[in-house]
Amino acid sequence: MYALAAPHRRRTAALLADTPLALLLVLGAIVVVAWTLAAAGVVPERLARGVTAGGAQGALLGTAVAWAVSRPDARAAFLPFGIATVACGGAVAASMIPFGAAAYLLAPLWLWRRRARLGGLCLDAPHAARFTVLGVALGAVLGVHLAITASLTLGYRVGRPAVSVLAPWLAYDAGANVLAAECFFRGALFDRAQRRWSFGAAAAVATAACLARYFVDPLLPRTLEMAAGAAFYVGLLSLGNCWLYWRTGSIVPGLCAGLVFFAMYRLLHVVR
Repeated sequence: MYALAAPHRRRTAALLADTPLALLLVLGAIVVVAWTLAAAGVVPERLARGVTAGGAQGALLGTAVAWAVSRPDARAAFLPFGIATVACGGAVAASMIPFGAAAYLLAPLWLWRRRARLGGLCLDAPHAARFTVLGVALGAVLGVHLAITASLTLGYRVGRPAVSVLAPWLAYDAGANVLAAECFFRGALFDRAQRRWSFGAAAAVATAACLARYFVDPLLPRTLEMAAGAAFYVGLLSLGNCWLYWRTGSIVPGLCAGLVFFAMYRLLHVVR
């Protein structure tokens, strides 16, 4: 009788609920220690840079995993630490050893092996196949438009870089850059925001956060033209990927869009 008078209402957790604060504190402490040792000359600076990059990617991926767990239990608390460790290891290996960038690919493998527990990311969604094609098309259109615009206005052109130069960047995009962005900004942040607000408001929040992430990225060229271009293309990519996630509940179409777009971006180089 009470159920008829007062229907059940699903409680919505706070936007930042279940954030792995312990993990974020540990990663922050590791970065501080790495730079302290680098300043003292105990470790090379490139190791500190690798630890910093890995810590940032690990923080995004660890938070996304913590928010995406579909069946919380005692073991689920260790999942964010697992993916953060893999992300940090990949960044350190890439900065310290030849061909170490291949270690970046361990992160998507780690996520795939635990996909059944990460329902929020929906990595094995067969219903998203046709939207994955749309994701590839979105990334290709933005990438081609970027190549044409950059060649006409900024003195860039599409080239054929050596495999030894291109492969580490593609591994970085697949296992860190694009992967972390889609897992956190779409699979975690946008997913939670769109459950509370309209699509437009949720997409705006996710896109603003995504742009902030790229603007503080030390790997982004520090020129006004490139900053403006990054804001335009990354903003459009983010909005498109938010729509893809909104339609499918899966990060896979957005992953494909991001990988295709950044693959085109990696082909650009300055004309000398």
